[in-house]
Amino acid sequence: MSGSLETVEQEVLALQGLLMGTLQEMRHLYDAYLEVLAPIARQQLITVSYQVCTQVFPEQFLTLEEGDRQQLQQRIYQLALSLEAAILRLQPHQQEASAQEDAGEESAATAPDDSEDEAEDSIAPDDSLQKKLSKTLYRGSLKMNHLLQRAAILPPAPIAVILDIASKAENRPLGRIPHLLTMMLEEQQTQENANTEDKSANPTPHPIAAIYLQLEELEFQHPSLAHQRSQIRELESRLANLQQQLHKKQRQYLTLKASRVWWQTWKANEANHFQDAAD
Repeated sequence: MSGSLETVEQEVLALQGLLMGTLQEMRHLYDAYLEVLAPIARQQLITVSYQVCTQVFPEQFLTLEEGDRQQLQQRIYQLALSLEAAILRLQPHQQEASAQEDAGEESAATAPDDSEDEAEDSIAPDDSLQKKLSKTLYRGSLKMNHLLQRAAILPPAPIAVILDIASKAENRPLGRIPHLLTMMLEEQQTQENANTEDKSANPTPHPIAAIYLQLEELEFQHPSLAHQRSQIRELESRLANLQQQLHKKQRQYLTLKASRVWWQTWKANEANHFQDAAD
């Protein structure tokens, strides 16, 4: 039993080493993946905004004054750059570098920030990297939609509700324009119109559109990105397997150690009992 305990202890240490090496490899893969994804997401956000203004709602864009069009394009570019920067901040090496700074800043904070943008940027610290990435793409899309609505390009609509519904839908088909949700709603006739003589009038179709950058579409459009994501999934599977092996081996080690300690204590008590009996 003594030899078995030492052997299992070495196996635990070996598995821990493999696990640490795999985690390091995972961090490197995610660093590289997000390095490629960030500029792609930036460009796609600009591209789909261009398509909204020129292919979906060109009349609304043309009604803007030249100065307003320039300002809109500048804001589109700034939001796209902000999305790129937000994705790069998710890189594991960036997260690790900022963890110590965040700890110091948190202790020095004296008041909450009521900024709308920073409220949208808040992420729970226990979120996985995949969830953080999805939330970052979601927020970037939401901000762009709000910008286009304020510019009277996109029609009034509950954008957050539309994006929430789309995010929960499984196997959503790719649209004609990537990263753009479009639908037609029929406006409800008013009671006044319903009482008119023209009973055959049909409700007026009302177009609704919303920009929504989704990771699946980004990877579908860029095979190299999809290949990197596939490598990450394979490594995640290997990591889960190693964690399971380590858990079992640690349990085996604890069982063997508990058994050894039990018999050591038992023998000590037995020796004391014999001594007491001899006295």
